[in-house]
Amino acid sequence: MRKLISVALVVLMVLAFTTASFSALNSPSTDGKYSVAVSSEGEGSASSDKGSVDVSSENGQVTLSASEAGGFFTKWIITGTYRIVSGDLYSPVLVIEPTSDIEAVASFSEEEDYLTINVDKKGEGNVTATPNKIAKGSGETVTLTAEETGKAFVKWILACEYDIVEGSLTTKTLVIRPYTDINATAVFETDEPAPVPSGDDSGSTSPKTGDYSVLMIALVLMAMGLGAFAVKKIKE
Repeated sequence: MRKLISVALVVLMVLAFTTASFSALNSPSTDGKYSVAVSSEGEGSASSDKGSVDVSSENGQVTLSASEAGGFFTKWIITGTYRIVSGDLYSPVLVIEPTSDIEAVASFSEEEDYLTINVDKKGEGNVTATPNKIAKGSGETVTLTAEETGKAFVKWILACEYDIVEGSLTTKTLVIRPYTDINATAVFETDEPAPVPSGDDSGSTSPKTGDYSVLMIALVLMAMGLGAFAVKKIKE
């Protein structure tokens, strides 16, 4: 009987922890509003059109604005969970929908910061990037071009955060809007079996909001496992 009670207590504790964790991750502020705090680092300023939004609001959007004052805007550093409505973390004007209290910092650099653009090839062919330099946060696009000189072009391999503007990872000409340094490799056919094209043509971007689904699944599976252990002990 003692063994049964001990096991039952363990299961109840895990379930309580699961419920508390879920509530903590999604609970609103005590006054029914999500607060929005903005600040800046470097020579510039930051502002928000709202200091808070109602938790129950169906359209609780907040516009964050960064203004340069001697420095160059680099990116937004945001603490909290939110959904991006328009713009991105590298846009001076960013519209978000908070799902928790938000702290947004506009970061500025002393000198204009440029993205590094590196191009390479795998196999027989040529590759170019135009332009070969763009300012961080400018929103400019880069055109990647693969030229066949004997073997067929297969695909692009990109190591960066970007959006695709024109083309796809399997077209010789690809236009992207990068947000980080670019490392682009053009893959051409070789005498070996050609690699299978892969990747999402829609591009790769930073997570927009927090995702707690994995944590919740893990906690539920833990509770189920302890429940099965309890049933086994009862049968013994």
